[in-house]
Amino acid sequence: MCAHGMAQDFLSTKTTTLKKTSGKASYNASVEFPTDGDARVLTQVTQWIKTVLEADEYSGNDFQGILQKSCDTFFGYGEDWKRSITIERDYEDGQIVTFVSRVTDTDEEKWVAEDCASFSKRDGHRITLDEIFLCDEDDIKYLMWEYRDDIALDVDDPAGLAPMNGGFIDGWILVTSPAHNATSRTFRLRYEEITSYLRRHDGGYY
Repeated sequence: MCAHGMAQDFLSTKTTTLKKTSGKASYNASVEFPTDGDARVLTQVTQWIKTVLEADEYSGNDFQGILQKSCDTFFGYGEDWKRSITIERDYEDGQIVTFVSRVTDTDEEKWVAEDCASFSKRDGHRITLDEIFLCDEDDIKYLMWEYRDDIALDVDDPAGLAPMNGGFIDGWILVTSPAHNATSRTFRLRYEEITSYLRRHDGGYY
C-alpha cells in the first residue's frame, strides 16, 4: 500500500497492560493506546478502544483508568471466565491509521470477538465498508468466502456471512463477520487480487 496526497503526522503510542485474578476468573489486557497526533484522530481511536474494552462510561483518558474500568466491568459479570484482550496499531501511513483488537473469553469453550478500525487522518472518522468497496454486499461476502482460510464458520455458503466492519493494513483489506464461537472474526482479503472491487480515493487510503 502507498499513501497519496499530503501526509499527516504519525501517531505516537504506548502499550499499557493490566492483569488481575479474582477466584477462578482472570483478566489480562495489553492495549496500545495513541498518545500524540491529530486531536480528532486521537479522540476517535480512544473512543473505539473504550468501546472494545466495554469502558464507554469512563470519562477520563488515562490509560490505566480505562483498563481498570474495563476490568471492573468484566468482574462485575460474576462469572468464572478468563478474558484476554489485545489491541494494537497494525498499520499506519500518511492517510490512515488502523487498529485491530481481539477479545477472548474462555469458560468451557473459547469465544472470540475481533475487530478492525481504520481512521482517516483528514478528520478522524472511522472508515466504513462503503468507503472501501465499490461492489455490493453480495460481492463482499463472496470475497470473504474465498479468503476465509481456516476460520470456522456456522454457515455453508457466502450468503450466510454478515460483513460488519472493515479496514486497511499493508497488503490486505480486513472485513469482520460473525463466525463459529465468535461474535466477529477478521477475514483478510489480499489487496492486489481484489482491486477491481475497491474504490479509489483522490486522497488514497491505499
